[in-house]
Amino acid sequence: MYATHPDRSQQNAVHQRHICMVTETYPPEVNGAALTLAHLVQGLRSQGHVVSVVRPRRRTFDDPGGNDDLRVTLVPGLPFPVYKGLHVGLPAGGMLQTRWTQHRPDVVYVATEGPLGWSAVRAAQCLGIPVFSGFHTNFHSYSKHYHAGWLRPLIFRYLCTFHNRTSGILVPSVDLRNRLQAMGLKNVRVLGRGVDSELFTPERRCAVLRHTWGVSPHDLAVLYVGRLAPEKKFSPRH
Repeated sequence: MYATHPDRSQQNAVHQRHICMVTETYPPEVNGAALTLAHLVQGLRSQGHVVSVVRPRRRTFDDPGGNDDLRVTLVPGLPFPVYKGLHVGLPAGGMLQTRWTQHRPDVVYVATEGPLGWSAVRAAQCLGIPVFSGFHTNFHSYSKHYHAGWLRPLIFRYLCTFHNRTSGILVPSVDLRNRLQAMGLKNVRVLGRGVDSELFTPERRCAVLRHTWGVSPHDLAVLYVGRLAPEKKFSPRH
């Protein structure tokens, strides 16, 4: 008898996990949180994990007749009045408990803190499923830019309560982790952002374009790509 080692497919099968992402924003919407989550989902799936997504239905691009992707669960949602293009998912605890009882995930990741996220945390805890949350947006700090600064203490208290109910909070940087811990949030862990080395590579450098910018081959060119919004400290006048 000779000892044998499992091949790669067997190893992936042993370590495969079902991860459920719950979010109010997801492509084809274009914003930082949506794109970050899409890359996270793609990366986890490429490693052999099963990733399902729960998000609100959008009138603009979702087929009212149903959803062909069995990995995506659509729930009712409403437009967010002060944030154009964003929908808030309505509570869906009962539906999620039924869905997760039939197809139980190993872990739930709640990326947004709206009513849908709150109901997802409760549903996961009722079923004994580990649930983590993500801190993507400083809603309490941004409130003043949307004429709701007086709500900042209430929003901050809600965010602390929401995140502290989960097993851990994932943030993109050590600086944000330290600031959240100083504000009273617990079990904050860093999940750093990566860089797509196939998309952002020196092979894509265009000498002609750099010449039009007046940049030599050895100069450093910095390009900002972002949304023009008051809370980002940019405005269309700039």
